Amino acid sequence: TTPVRSVRDQIVHRLRGELLSGQHTPGSRMREEGLAERFGVSRMPIRNALQQLVHEGLLVAKRNCGVTVALPPGEVVTGLLNPLRVQIETYALRLCLPQMTPDRFDGLQSIIEEMASACRRKDDATVIDSDFAFHQFLLSAAGLDDIVPVWKGVTARMRDFHIQGNRTHPDYGVILFVHETLLGVFRAGDVDAAVGDLASHIENGEFNKKAIQAWNARR
Repeated sequence: TTPVRSVRDQIVHRLRGELLSGQHTPGSRMREEGLAERFGVSRMPIRNALQQLVHEGLLVAKRNCGVTVALPPGEVVTGLLNPLRVQIETYALRLCLPQMTPDRFDGLQSIIEEMASACRRKDDATVIDSDFAFHQFLLSAAGLDDIVPVWKGVTARMRDFHIQGNRTHPDYGVILFVHETLLGVFRAGDVDAAVGDLASHIENGEFNKKAIQAWNARR
């Protein structure tokens, strides 16, 4: 059965979809009063929903300015956030890969399977959630759970950017194939090769280009 969403989660889901589809102008205000009236609820679930979307990077909260729609983050992603992710995730991979057990590889495979289902449905939110879960798994496997909140703060600002990038693929199966290929590299156990390919994957570099070429060649 489908779990029942709370009022706050329903509002988050609705507003997230509107933001991702460009229905709100970047820089425009998101006013609690107007949203509470629109959804027929008190301001508390609206405030909580806006806080969640700020955490995801779709909205920006500034003192004395309220909450506004975030600007497209492309330059910030490539110039700042990707290098931070590379540093954190490759460090985690170097720690965890030599000790990876079959059960841990199975854990990554389970995430891949969830991604596969989401890709078939073109469910943008679940595709990106499973994508980030795949990468977060490395931090937990490395015993870096205390770094996860920092990593989440980085990746939350990249969510919209990656969803828009995913939408450029007519067939979401390519997203799945890229991650399956990366998992194959991890299973091979060559730490230096895995670290290099993970960094290239995060930066959308040669690893992704070659995987996409392989995907297109087999179709």
